Amino acid sequence: MSAFEGFPAHVEKHVGRVRGADSRSAGGRERAYNLVYCDHADGAHVTVLTSGLREHTAGAPLPQELLCTLRRDQELYAKHLVAVIAELLTESRARVGYGALIMNDRILLPDTAIAGALAAPHPYLGDEFDVLLDDGGRPVLQLITLVPITRAESQLVARYGRDALYDRWESHDSDLVDIFRSDVGISQF
Repeated sequence: MSAFEGFPAHVEKHVGRVRGADSRSAGGRERAYNLVYCDHADGAHVTVLTSGLREHTAGAPLPQELLCTLRRDQELYAKHLVAVIAELLTESRARVGYGALIMNDRILLPDTAIAGALAAPHPYLGDEFDVLLDDGGRPVLQLITLVPITRAESQLVARYGRDALYDRWESHDSDLVDIFRSDVGISQF
């Protein structure tokens, strides 16, 4: 019996119905994980998450999987963001923790201002989502949400800390599952 046996049910309980997954060899290249697609019950949002990355996050306090939740019409962006960062982590044999900035030197998502992501707890789901527990109630898996951010927002975090960014998002009532939301970064001071 696997410690991760409850992972699919956990995902469906909190995120929504699993619609399908890309195989590890999708796109003509072998990946160390699958990409899983979930439809939220509201019909307006999707989540793309890794399954299998946990086998490659050695050194982390808990094995990890990555995810990104966006509006339904932005699914390809969520897929690209999760895949790029998962590849970076598997190739470098690295892991991330909450608050980590994963940035690209140029725009990461075409036709947007998004240049990277902030690793965080899910901004709209309760704390019980972010960690999978086994049957005995012990933590066995950490779910890291990738919140898409702009270069200016990453500069705000680098200079003033992530709380400053969360404060700006809150004061602007930012929709963190919309990659076309307004930039609230350092250039806005």
